[in-house]
Amino acid sequence: MTQTTDSIWGGAAKVEFSSDGSDYTDISGHANLVDTPEVERRQGEAWTFDGEYPIVKVGKRNSIRIPVRIVYTEEAADAFEIVRAQFEADGGGTAYLRWSPSGGSGGDFQFTTDSGFVQSFQYPRVDAEEDGPMLLSFNVQCAQITKSAVST
Repeated sequence: MTQTTDSIWGGAAKVEFSSDGSDYTDISGHANLVDTPEVERRQGEAWTFDGEYPIVKVGKRNSIRIPVRIVYTEEAADAFEIVRAQFEADGGGTAYLRWSPSGGSGGDFQFTTDSGFVQSFQYPRVDAEEDGPMLLSFNVQCAQITKSAVST
């Protein structure tokens, strides 16, 4: 495979959050990072008395925990309030996350979680020595991520 001459700049991504999987709120203006982890499969292995190497089998995929970082503001309908409401909902609210590395225009690829929940949530931390914007994080836990093209 020859070296690519194409690349995608991550600073123009579109990030959206939803509580129902159909009505998404664009949180790109508050989002700072979607830090997707390596997705892993379960595996098993066993050794026998005969032989040097184990018998290795592959299993199902593990669930996925996606860290997201946002800029904290005190606007009425900002990303902090939208996510906080789902985290604090009785029994844990539902969360869907989708992001498009190229910005979300028609034909761009987007990645969408299935129905998950806000597994962890960070409230505002104050630091007298920090001069930059306050950054907070939350994690969305889900079973899978799908890749699709953004419709026009």
